[in-house]
Amino acid sequence: MNSLEFSKDLIEFIDESPLNYFAVKNASDILEENGFKKLLENERWELEDNGKYYIIRNDSALIAFTVGNDLTKGFDIIGSHTDSPTFKIKSNPEINDNGYLKFNIEPYGGMIYYTWLDRTLSLAGKVSYKNADKIESKLVKIDKDLLTIPSAAIHMNREVNKGFEFNPQNHLYPIVKTIEDNFDVGYIQELLAEELSIESSAILDYDLALYDRQKGAIINNMYQVGRIDNLGSVHASLRAICDSENTKNNVLILNDNEEIGSRTSAGAFSPFLKDTLKRLAVNRDLDEEDFYIALANSYLISADQAHAIHPNFKEYHDPTNPISMNGGLVIKTAANGAYSSSINSNARLIDLANSIGCKVQKFHNRNDKQGGSTIGPIASTGLGITSIDVGEPILAMHSIRELGGIEDHLEAYKIYKAFYETNF
Repeated sequence: MNSLEFSKDLIEFIDESPLNYFAVKNASDILEENGFKKLLENERWELEDNGKYYIIRNDSALIAFTVGNDLTKGFDIIGSHTDSPTFKIKSNPEINDNGYLKFNIEPYGGMIYYTWLDRTLSLAGKVSYKNADKIESKLVKIDKDLLTIPSAAIHMNREVNKGFEFNPQNHLYPIVKTIEDNFDVGYIQELLAEELSIESSAILDYDLALYDRQKGAIINNMYQVGRIDNLGSVHASLRAICDSENTKNNVLILNDNEEIGSRTSAGAFSPFLKDTLKRLAVNRDLDEEDFYIALANSYLISADQAHAIHPNFKEYHDPTNPISMNGGLVIKTAANGAYSSSINSNARLIDLANSIGCKVQKFHNRNDKQGGSTIGPIASTGLGITSIDVGEPILAMHSIRELGGIEDHLEAYKIYKAFYETNF
């Protein structure tokens, strides 16, 4: 497998994953194809030696694991997140405004607003509905050009190129179509009912968000697509655990809601990871002390993308640690503890990368800049696990379309696969 083909596989995964729910659904399909069996949290687990399993929470978070010979040797874990910045559709979203139908929206995560303007957009998400006496749910991806957020003409907004601030309450409503003044509400329910072939009256609730209709693209030795942060890490680590050959206790965790602070039942602050590891230990007849021995021997790679140096905005970057796209996986370090990397964790990954001929870079923020959050400090604080924060260097992070290097994506996969296959 070469870097170009691997990045094309990533683009296909992202194009088919417009929202967190779809990332988890597509990840579970790949796990199933590679022999992983699904477990349910509300049922007893029957685990076999050298078995491969996964569980899903809220349809938006996932943990996969392999059962090794001796759990007290610890768990080798790679964690990333399934969510990305977007606009969520509010309840009763229809707005009749001067002959246009608009949808009421709410920003999710910290996005670059202007990149969402003047693009062809659509909706995806999850819908709950009543089917006879049961409440059921389905994922919905409306696969057609549905709406857009148009800019104001420069003749009307002369300050748009001089630091104009977009107000999401006033300026960022997506327009669906032109309408007559007597337009009735309920458009969203009818749209979903048609998509799911159900009666609109059966719909109980929905969780919908906007997504970009433009497909990903290869630009020479770079790739451009939305949601690289953090579906790039999801893809590389998912392929790594599926392709690795081992008898170790390997774990893949895909948390949700990192972009809004992780404080949900599917986020990194939840007991999802700890409870899963504890159930695995109990199932293999370990007592509580054995479980804490296992945690003490565990290691977590928090995989969340990093900032490459921007050739047009060099002043934003640390002067002695420039990060090159296609220059290798990045270890992220911060003196304020925003990243979990430390001298206790860095050496193992650096040595591993060196042993397979992969490059490693080190990122530090400028002293007057503050980086984003990751699941690394949360997981390591909650479980006491040795942890490191890494990521592939990209540009335009949190834009509707981000930019990454095809060599970096393959090298990340190689390091993650070697991590899953190597005893420490």
